[in-house]
Amino acid sequence: MDDVIVLVKTTYEKDEELNSIPIETRREVLCQSQSVGRSEFYSAAQADMHPEFIFILSHFKDYEGEKIIEYTDWMNRQHKLYVTRTYRVPGTDRVELTAEERTGYGHEHESGGGGECCPGGVCARCTDCD
Repeated sequence: MDDVIVLVKTTYEKDEELNSIPIETRREVLCQSQSVGRSEFYSAAQADMHPEFIFILSHFKDYEGEKIIEYTDWMNRQHKLYVTRTYRVPGTDRVELTAEERTGYGHEHESGGGGECCPGGVCARCTDCD
């Protein structure tokens, strides 16, 4: 494992006026990073998804369901990524996290009700309000 990512878990606490206050917990995890392959990228684009990175963690216990990844790439660019898919590699303890960047307030909206991460509602791509 030659890379480090920061996994961010967001929980919510209520203040005295019962407003939800986000609390972020960050932790570093060793991983192997790789770009998403051409065929996977274009197949995902047909479903309006834009995966950019795959992070391979050596042990599935290193992943606790976090939805946000902070990552600095080899060109020293900062990325705030959202986990769109997890995959436990058969016959191993490894887990793959596929992640994408999103624009706007967390991501672009598609339609929907309401949630903590998207002021206009929950959209089909939202993983923060699951």
